[in-house]
Amino acid sequence: MKLKNIFRLHNLLSALLAAFALAFSGGVMQPFAHGDEDHGEAKPKTETTDKGGVSHTTRVGDLEVMLKHERLIPDAGNMARFFVTLYKTNEAFADVAPAIEIEAANGVVTQATIEKSDAAGSFTVKLPALAEGTYLIRAKLTHGGETDTATFSGIEIARQSVANASGSSWTQTALMIMLFLVALAFFGGLAYFARRVFSNKPIREDAVSA
Repeated sequence: MKLKNIFRLHNLLSALLAAFALAFSGGVMQPFAHGDEDHGEAKPKTETTDKGGVSHTTRVGDLEVMLKHERLIPDAGNMARFFVTLYKTNEAFADVAPAIEIEAANGVVTQATIEKSDAAGSFTVKLPALAEGTYLIRAKLTHGGETDTATFSGIEIARQSVANASGSSWTQTALMIMLFLVALAFFGGLAYFARRVFSNKPIREDAVSA
């Protein structure tokens, strides 16, 4: 193979690698990326599953608290679960009396109903019917003669239309198909030029410049 063709093959493969890397790091992979996950002790962490489950976790002194619920629907009562554990050992902490309140953007505060379950450190929470909007939830923990407060901000109560849900699913499917096609074209190009190199046949000008 001519030295000139080797250089052209190298440049073409470099361009293919760059395009493939851009596809992974850019818009194709962005919808699947996870957000900033700060595991610090002071900042609450919120996680959402593919099925719509939401969990809010934070540390309060020696305790760790978690509030779990499905996507909250406006103008309807919602159920949630509340857990209190020891931060260092993750053991359930039973000697606590929690209270939960919800604050709206206009400052109106509404109390939630919380009941102890059979399991230690586990509680059932009944959230009142609230209008669509963004809320702040405070969990006040009374234990050992003192009260600590865990705060979860940015709690969304919103309707989720079927159109939006199916549209999001269709978008993810289309992106996966596009990613597959990019990968197929990339590896197909590699296989073609590798075959030409090993067969020691010269590469035509039109194949290199295409």
